[in-house]
Amino acid sequence: MASLAPAEPPGPRAASRSPALGPSRSGGERRRNAPDTAQDAPLRSVDLNHVIKLLKGSGSKDLEEEQLKTLKKVVKHFENGLPLKNVAQITEILNLCAEKMIEQEAFTEPLCELIKLFGLPFQKKKSSDEVNYSVEISQSIAQLGYLMRVPSSQVKIQICKSIVSFYNMELPGKLLSGYQPTSVNYKIQMAEEGGLAEALVLSLTLVENQLTEKLWVLKALQHLSTSGVSCRQMVKAQAASRLCLYLNGADPSGQLVFRSSDILWSLLENASKEEVVNQLSSLECVHALKEAFVDLVTRGFRHCDHQLRNDLLVIATLLAENPAVPMIESGFAKLLIVLATFTEVKLPNPLVKGFKLTYSDEDFEMKKLLFNIIGILSKDPSAAQLLSENHVMPALLYYVKLNHQKPGFPDWSAAQYEELQLHAIAVLASVAPVLVDKYLSCQANTLLLVFLEWCIGPDPFFGRGHSFHGTGGRGNKLAQMRYSLRVLRSVVTLYDDAVSINLCDQGAISQLLDILNYAADKSKEKEDTVLLEIQADILFILSVLCENDVLRKEIFSCEGIDTLIPFFKMDPRKLYSGLGHNCLLLSALDCLWSCVIGCYIAEDSFIEKQGISLLLDLLALKEKNLCNIILGILVEFSDNPKTTLHMSIWRGKRDQTAANLLIQLWRQEELDLGVRRDQYGRIVDTKRPLVTSFQKLQKAIPVPASCPSFAIMEVAESIRAKIYSLFCKLGFENLPGLSAKDFVTLAIIQRYIDFKVGEVWSEICAEIEEEFRPVSPDERALKVISEITENTGRTVVALQTEVLEKQHHDIIQEEKKVYKKIQAAQIQKELQKKSWEDFLTRTSNYEALKKAKILQETLIDASRSKAKIENGLDHSTDIPGLHKTYSNFIDDLRVYVRGGTGGMGYPNLGGEGGRGGDVWFVARERTTLKSIREKYPHKRFVAGTGANSSVKALKGEKGKDCEVHVPLGISVLDDDGKQIGELNAAGERFLAARGGLGGSLATNFLPCKGQRRTVHLDLKLIADIGLVGFPNAGKSSLLSKISHAKPEIANYAFTTIQPELGKIMYPDYKQISVADLPGLIEGAHANKGMGHKFLKHVERTKQLLLVVDISGFQLSIKTQFRTAFETILLLTKELELYKEELLTKPALLAINKMDLPCAKDNLDELMTQLENPQDFLHLLEEEMIPANTLEFREVIPISTYTGEGIEELKTCLRKSIDEQVEEVNEDYRKKKLLLLQTSKEEHINRSWHS
Repeated sequence: MASLAPAEPPGPRAASRSPALGPSRSGGERRRNAPDTAQDAPLRSVDLNHVIKLLKGSGSKDLEEEQLKTLKKVVKHFENGLPLKNVAQITEILNLCAEKMIEQEAFTEPLCELIKLFGLPFQKKKSSDEVNYSVEISQSIAQLGYLMRVPSSQVKIQICKSIVSFYNMELPGKLLSGYQPTSVNYKIQMAEEGGLAEALVLSLTLVENQLTEKLWVLKALQHLSTSGVSCRQMVKAQAASRLCLYLNGADPSGQLVFRSSDILWSLLENASKEEVVNQLSSLECVHALKEAFVDLVTRGFRHCDHQLRNDLLVIATLLAENPAVPMIESGFAKLLIVLATFTEVKLPNPLVKGFKLTYSDEDFEMKKLLFNIIGILSKDPSAAQLLSENHVMPALLYYVKLNHQKPGFPDWSAAQYEELQLHAIAVLASVAPVLVDKYLSCQANTLLLVFLEWCIGPDPFFGRGHSFHGTGGRGNKLAQMRYSLRVLRSVVTLYDDAVSINLCDQGAISQLLDILNYAADKSKEKEDTVLLEIQADILFILSVLCENDVLRKEIFSCEGIDTLIPFFKMDPRKLYSGLGHNCLLLSALDCLWSCVIGCYIAEDSFIEKQGISLLLDLLALKEKNLCNIILGILVEFSDNPKTTLHMSIWRGKRDQTAANLLIQLWRQEELDLGVRRDQYGRIVDTKRPLVTSFQKLQKAIPVPASCPSFAIMEVAESIRAKIYSLFCKLGFENLPGLSAKDFVTLAIIQRYIDFKVGEVWSEICAEIEEEFRPVSPDERALKVISEITENTGRTVVALQTEVLEKQHHDIIQEEKKVYKKIQAAQIQKELQKKSWEDFLTRTSNYEALKKAKILQETLIDASRSKAKIENGLDHSTDIPGLHKTYSNFIDDLRVYVRGGTGGMGYPNLGGEGGRGGDVWFVARERTTLKSIREKYPHKRFVAGTGANSSVKALKGEKGKDCEVHVPLGISVLDDDGKQIGELNAAGERFLAARGGLGGSLATNFLPCKGQRRTVHLDLKLIADIGLVGFPNAGKSSLLSKISHAKPEIANYAFTTIQPELGKIMYPDYKQISVADLPGLIEGAHANKGMGHKFLKHVERTKQLLLVVDISGFQLSIKTQFRTAFETILLLTKELELYKEELLTKPALLAINKMDLPCAKDNLDELMTQLENPQDFLHLLEEEMIPANTLEFREVIPISTYTGEGIEELKTCLRKSIDEQVEEVNEDYRKKKLLLLQTSKEEHINRSWHS
């Protein structure tokens, strides 16, 4: 039999139907057909109208003979087919013959011959004839069904034969001239329109006791039932119940049950299955079906009998799905259950006495159908006792065995046994919840756990995977695992403590986690629906087992947390794959809620593995079906103090914070609920700020106190309450990553409870006003409560407005800052343009350059002193090596030092070994780090070993110390950069490495090794004046002008790449040391460039001399141009950021390159800026402005090119140094005087006391 397919749409029905033995057509119709007959030459010999008129006559025997003779002519004439235009007239002739046959049997044969004409092909003259004559043809064919009332077996059989011939039409050997046959299915369509099937079903009552005629009618109905329209007509005539009662009719051939069941199948497939089942739901029909099935089971031995038996079993299955069908009352259900289980439980039962399975394909199909019926019956609570009494549970558990062999089924193939096994386990999932006591008594949990252990074991198994239940199981045991887990899921869903305890006592939690890991590993290789379903089922089972049991949660946490975490790292795109990832993720979240929350150990483990961050990542997807669950989980987790910390530090895409994410979800939820907000997110309705559009539509309906109102129900259903709970844990203050719009929403969230209370009170007021009139005090109280809620709303609106105004103000201020930056950039561009023009002016005119050179030489010559000092000693300045310069300047040296090892002790006499020597750094003038490196290339300094104790000298001598001479200004640093010593004056010493102790009683007379370490000798130049400036400011040129030093000078930046030291010689032989430091750049304080390497030398200078280019500074085309004023501020900022103490040093300012054009104008502008710097700071960037500005003792404009201002600068430097020395001396004198006074007072006090 084919599978049950959906019914086809009904076809058009005929507008009307002639009665069974109705009158002949009217004269109008005859007149319409007359011209056609006249036009057709071959038909002139047979005038059908004349035949009809002739048949209407009655009386004499001669007339009867004439009528019979005429009918024979008509049959003879149309033996090759009926034209469509004559079908209606032939039908009228049929009706007249049927009336005459009741009185005269002689008309029986002509009537059968005329009926036979309807089995011949209909012929058409034009293509449109099929449509034009459709009504007449459908009524004529329907008339055949009504002719079944004629009391003649011969007529009835001929009618059925003619109907059957509709489906195997053969063309005649000769067609009428000018005609062609109609389309193949034309008669069938007309039969559908005319309702022939319904008429035939009704005619079954006429052949109730006539087997031959009944079989012919069933054969005709069998053909008609291939059409959906005809099937619906048959159902309308209660065909299902009529046919079911015929199943047990006496018929040696067996055709009655075959044809009846075949028609029932067609009705179920092509008509409404519900209507057919309803017709079969009577007790008589079920009994008839049962008796027919039993008869085929016990007496049917043919192959067709077995097939027919299975067909009836399918019909019984469909009936069992309807609870209203009396399957149990009729005993049919018990019979089917016994048949399904007798081979497994092997208990004697009279119902199946003598019945044996032959292990044929038909018996195999019957076995599966019987199992299927058990699954259907398990859904009916009234069948539970019946299932229990007939040992269904042991029969199904019989298949929960390892597949090493086929127990009890030697004649079925491995594929058949596997299919039967999977089918039985699938049915067990339906039966187990109904028979839970039987389930436990049969140790089903144990069998399933052992079976699952085999499923993940290494035993080879070649599953076929051909069956419906074997999906995903080809070559593996996934199908067995899938349905076994379904059984466990079905029983744990009962939340029966006995089932849960039984599982947990057998270690089900650990075993299920192993299976889950196995399935997860398989999914990494290839993901499919079966593996995802297995994982989801396991997670659900674990959720039920661990819920409300802390001990089980602790067991789960040992392995389950690591297994659970990867599910939350799932690629979000997989949620839309359609394979079931969405369901799997929901199961994982449910497992997290049930198995982790409530157990502190499990919670801490989950949080430590970044679980909260993973949940927030999932929450950021903003999936509607996930948000509510995840928020609920986070609320439960928020009782753990670690949760809020992890939520605070979480950052999503674009550095999104948890607070911002929660606020976005709040806004989306309010948008979905239809909560009114203005364009900025502020409250619109201050009386009911949180009310949804649904709540507004609800009328005030008084409800009992136990029934929650709409406001309360909204709390449980929406996510806003959960978001509020999370903010209560996170706090409402100091939340990072929030915009002004977020703060507007946050103001509403903060007052969520207040607004909700107001909503509840407003609903209470509405209910009271609906039924009662409150007394004055109550009315006033309700009014006050309403006003409080409204005032709260107004307060929040005011706060939101304030936030928005502040945002507007900040935007304006930001725009002003941007404008200032644009303005400053424009000014810099103009200055840069002006500087470039000045440079072109200076370098493009040869005569001007020549004059400037002559002027420079003249000024240099004039600046030299020509007078000799009176009464003074004349010393030559031609000192050897005075002008010698040293390259490869070193200011940092890494050396290894190790103290000497102590000497051996003398155990026999208690002698002590000598102490190891020490390593000392000693400051000495005229020493450089370069000379140390050249003298000691290995840079290793090891002190001597102490002398051993001996009989001659029990106390061994100390080892020789190692002294390393270092230059002044050395800082000693360890490998971590921590300063451990400093040497600034000649003769100062620092212990770098201490020697080891000698052997003694305390050390078991064994020597100790000396201290060993690696240190850095960091040189900071000691000078009176330190030159500080940006590259190419002219520092090296200035040093060459004021001292005998010869630094490298060039017209590009970073000419000086190492510190240079020079001395200013005055006529009275006063000397001032000057250190030229390499040029700084912006960011030198952060060690950009060589910042720290150069800035450290500034620390040891007594005073600072800032050298600034009057035309400004620009390091390269890519960097920003800085004016002289900005240069001074940037240098001050760099010094301040490196060490604020540097700004406390006395400072002077040298403004260089005054020989440039426009230098005077730039100097005037600079002096104005230096006198009132606060008036110009607003034009600069905030990063350029130092917290404290340098106070310059002198500002000296100079030109190292022309020598202008050099002597004045030297004088100012001398004056500033002398003043500083005087200040130091004065401070020293004051301290000495204070010390003397203190000492004198202490002496007097001691004398007085004595």
